[in-house]
Amino acid sequence: MLNSKIKKHIIQLKQKKYRKEYKEFLLEGLKGIRDAIDADAEIIVIVVDGSRRDEIEFQDLVAYTKKHNIAVEYCGREDISLIKSTETFPGILAVIAQDESYVEDIENGPVLYLHDINDPGNMGTIIRSADWFGIKHILLSQHCVDIYNPKVVRSTMGSLFHVYIHRIQNVFKNIEQMKEKGFHIVALDMNGKDISDAQTTKKTLYIIGSESHGVPDELEKLIDTRYTIAGKGNAESLNVAVATAILLYTIS
Repeated sequence: MLNSKIKKHIIQLKQKKYRKEYKEFLLEGLKGIRDAIDADAEIIVIVVDGSRRDEIEFQDLVAYTKKHNIAVEYCGREDISLIKSTETFPGILAVIAQDESYVEDIENGPVLYLHDINDPGNMGTIIRSADWFGIKHILLSQHCVDIYNPKVVRSTMGSLFHVYIHRIQNVFKNIEQMKEKGFHIVALDMNGKDISDAQTTKKTLYIIGSESHGVPDELEKLIDTRYTIAGKGNAESLNVAVATAILLYTIS
């Protein structure tokens, strides 16, 4: 049976307000938790389904946690329905401290700025694509989806631990500061040069707007260059995660 204090804390972390208050989040699955350990993430506690404690892959991970001085607790079947965030519990869950990243520390890029991306699947896919193409810094507007939402965490497939993500308070001020540092500001929208012409440097920041609203008007005067992904069919728009992946492939 899981300690009642730990169980209550895990249940609270399913809600955004508690994730924000405690600056912690939940992660399920063997691979993701091993990725978190390898990335030196601060892991508060790991909870393992007691009925699976003798399975070799769980034994291996528990042994791995001991080398890193990480606390491990075991839960019973009655606990699982309360603490799980997935339909089928994968047998293991971790409480992890959120990373503290500061936009002022960014000196080189390329950097992505995501404006009001509110779909968890899109956000997770963008983070995963950024990791694949070697992007280390992502800026988020205040109205982007919570990156520690369980759906976002799952869809990043561990890439959350390889990319620095900064939620910025004042979009215009922060991007203006990046421009003052010498960053070339590029927007992906419907009225730009063909994406095949895109080139990048370590001092480039790419603005990706939401599918419904695009690039915010307040940033217009900061933009140096615009690129467009031309289509040939009749679709109204391109999915934002797909568009971002095409951009990253083009500039890589």
